[in-house]
Amino acid sequence: MTRYSLEIVPKQIERLKILPPKMFKDIYVAFIPGDNISNIIEASKLLKSQGFNPVPHCPARSILDENELDFFLSGLAKEKINKILAIGGSPKNKVGIFDKTLDIFSTGLFEKYNFESINIAGHPEGNPDDKDSEKNLILKCDWLMSKGFNSSIVTQWTLNIDQTNSWVKEIKKNIISKNQGKININLGIAGPAKLTTLINYAKICGVSATSLIIRNKKFGLTKLVKHNPSEIISGLEEYDNLHFFPFGGIKELSEWINNSK
Repeated sequence: MTRYSLEIVPKQIERLKILPPKMFKDIYVAFIPGDNISNIIEASKLLKSQGFNPVPHCPARSILDENELDFFLSGLAKEKINKILAIGGSPKNKVGIFDKTLDIFSTGLFEKYNFESINIAGHPEGNPDDKDSEKNLILKCDWLMSKGFNSSIVTQWTLNIDQTNSWVKEIKKNIISKNQGKININLGIAGPAKLTTLINYAKICGVSATSLIIRNKKFGLTKLVKHNPSEIISGLEEYDNLHFFPFGGIKELSEWINNSK
């Protein structure tokens, strides 16, 4: 059976009961600006009790200092959370001393706890918050490998098939080839949603919706009403797993999966 990962915010946990059984295992818990550490820990604990494998975000710019980072990591370790997604977070909502993911890595706190995997973010269409995102991705992977962690590069959701395939090839050449079995690529996919919804999220996430609009115009304007993930997935190559962002809702994603079987 194909299994995917899914990204949610804590308030969506109750809706997960409508997902197809055993279709998802890793559930990423987004730590959005304004949320708090205790809420993310409790959400992860609840997901684990429901049989999921929680993967909470650890956003550098949302963490005040080393003491708060230690509180967060120790709280997750206490609940036997074995995977984390370490990210930079929103530069517009920075609250403390950290500017980027490498800053929280350099504290030495991640080595204190027995995490199975520390995942990191990838940006096939570029990262508007980091002009050196590819260079920093290599540095993060080098750090993770030097410390003996497994890792998945979990990407921002993509709409540009050609650019994403080229990016994957480069990552495999420059990173994966040196770390076979230790790093894999999970490509982000927007779940079924109205195009207007995707455009709004694209503005927030730094993703261009232009390629989707152009591609769908080939099939008539009626195709612009709804985004079908299959149209993106069918063109993607050489990835390891798919990571879904349910912008249209958990129900819509669940129905799409059931109809795609």
